[in-house]
Amino acid sequence: MRQYRTSIAAALSLVSAFAVTRTASAEITLLEKDGWTFATDGRVNGFYSYETGDYQPTMPDGKKGDHGIVETPFGSTPDDASDASKFNTSRIHTGYVGSILGFTIKKQISEHLKVTGHVAVWWPIETDQFRGYSSMIPDPRESYAKLEGTWGGLLAGRALSLHDRGGTVTDFKYANGYSVGGVCNAKGQGPLCGNIGYGYLFPGFAAGIVYNTPNLSGFQWTVGLYDPVRIGAGNAELGRTPVPRLESEVNYDLDTPNFKLALYVNGLWQKAGGDINNAPIVVNAYGVAYGARVEAGGFKLGVGGNWDKGTGDMMALVGTVPMNDQGELRTGDGYYGQAMYSFGDFDLAAGGGITRVQTLTSDLVNNLRVIKTRLGLNASVNYHLGPAVLNAQLFRAQHSYWLGDKQNMTFVHAGMTFVW
Repeated sequence: MRQYRTSIAAALSLVSAFAVTRTASAEITLLEKDGWTFATDGRVNGFYSYETGDYQPTMPDGKKGDHGIVETPFGSTPDDASDASKFNTSRIHTGYVGSILGFTIKKQISEHLKVTGHVAVWWPIETDQFRGYSSMIPDPRESYAKLEGTWGGLLAGRALSLHDRGGTVTDFKYANGYSVGGVCNAKGQGPLCGNIGYGYLFPGFAAGIVYNTPNLSGFQWTVGLYDPVRIGAGNAELGRTPVPRLESEVNYDLDTPNFKLALYVNGLWQKAGGDINNAPIVVNAYGVAYGARVEAGGFKLGVGGNWDKGTGDMMALVGTVPMNDQGELRTGDGYYGQAMYSFGDFDLAAGGGITRVQTLTSDLVNNLRVIKTRLGLNASVNYHLGPAVLNAQLFRAQHSYWLGDKQNMTFVHAGMTFVW
């Protein structure tokens, strides 16, 4: 479980940047020749974080029970080993969006046909907290080719998937594009999670074949067939996936000099099967997400929500939350709102969200400490110095469990990001 959470923590924030970093910075063209264009984009950053709170969820029944369904979102040593109730730690982190180096090659094949190839290497800055000499391993997070014409676009490769990516964009644009947010990996290596798990679920990078229609008066429809994932974890994992995962999104964008509006609704479906307790199980997981963003002058507001059968506390389909050990899918929902006001070189931002997981009858019968709610609140300020951005942020996290356990944490972040 700990290994799963650590790897998800690293992936969550890395993922969050795909659809949005390129909107925040223009690519730098290095070469143009004979219809070919070679460009680069990326970012580097670093943040100091002071993190404090409940090391383990407090248990009203007096038990020291296992919280393996949802591991605590940090891994630093408690202040008092005899009590193991509180923690205080300082880290130097990468942000919600890690350090990135991307390259894009484009070729104008004809007047109405263009092909693009994009690859990006991502890595955070942290060493292993217990071994300061350790190094990071670069992660080739993005790799795809895309054809575009009057008929729309066709992408083949690895990119951010469609389900609940709107929440990711809102998080980046109005909250954590230049900050940290929630701490999902305080002990180990990897960038952090922003508001993922606090109002929306991580979309996920996935290998896929994706088609989008042309922009029709602001409307666009996108549909993707993705490499399917095993649903569940451990002894309750369904790994028979004979058909791709299907995701789709319809969005509307209005962009004028003084007013911007974005509306979206997207969904997911996947079938998976396997044997649990020597019995064949087949499940159909599905979900929907929706939201809107509005910008008028310096005011910016984003809201959204999601509902999933096969939900997770931070990501749908994978891990121990989406499905119990009997092959029953859990359902859940989330609601997220974020506001920002920009004036001069400053941004002031505040918002929050809540993710809720519904319990199953068997959870209560078996005394499983399943997560019930994850509430996250944030407030931050950005100061822009050209391509460099200074940030300070306060993030408050409150978790509750179906057996009455509670967990409260506070994170203070400050750092700098350089974007090109």
